Amino acid sequence: MHRVGARTAVAVLVAAAGLAGCSAATPAAAPAGVPSTASSTVDSPVPSSAPALAPTSSLPLAPAVVRYVFPVHGMNSYAHTHHDYPATDIIAACGTPVVAVTSGVVLEVTRVDRYNASANAGPTRGGLSVSLLGDDGVRYYGSHFSSVDATVVPGLRVAPGQPLGLVGRTGDAGACHLHFGISPPCSRTGDWWIQRGVIWPWPYLDAWRGARDQSPVAEITSWQAAHGCPVKPMVDP
Repeated sequence: MHRVGARTAVAVLVAAAGLAGCSAATPAAAPAGVPSTASSTVDSPVPSSAPALAPTSSLPLAPAVVRYVFPVHGMNSYAHTHHDYPATDIIAACGTPVVAVTSGVVLEVTRVDRYNASANAGPTRGGLSVSLLGDDGVRYYGSHFSSVDATVVPGLRVAPGQPLGLVGRTGDAGACHLHFGISPPCSRTGDWWIQRGVIWPWPYLDAWRGARDQSPVAEITSWQAAHGCPVKPMVDP
């Protein structure tokens, strides 16, 4: 699964007292372990046995003002639960537009669906996918696209609401939906088990749907302080 661009915006978290999930910061250099160059488009599975990843101690720094938008247009629904690990499946008709949730740089794009049900390999379950490093220093991942916009390539700078592709059912999807995950940017490649999601997105999706710019930076920073960058899945598979 699936990654930063020529211009990486990075940030130091300034947590506002009493406001969980909200933050602001000023630009600074990216810490060790945070990706600094864009990966190429992924047309084959990431090896299931990835090299050890160096944990990062903090997220990159973000601009003082970061906007967020809901990732799927039109009529859709999502639950506050997900199987096995924290993520959200946003149910919408195939062909519904998917957009960038915030400003940032495209990390990785997978345009070829190599999922094989008999193998059920973790790196290919997402089918067609896009990951984005937000200007807030958080990674946002969407998968099961039916198609990815031709302009969306690693290193592309995007704005909130910019089209990324269309909802589909590639990979292991049983129905049309967007799998949406939030994670720290631990590695450029090989960390599909982190990229697929480590915190619950629904509180942020609820806020973004209500036009509130609630940031996941504080929660992601806390998660990474506790877990680092695990070198294998924390749940099976």
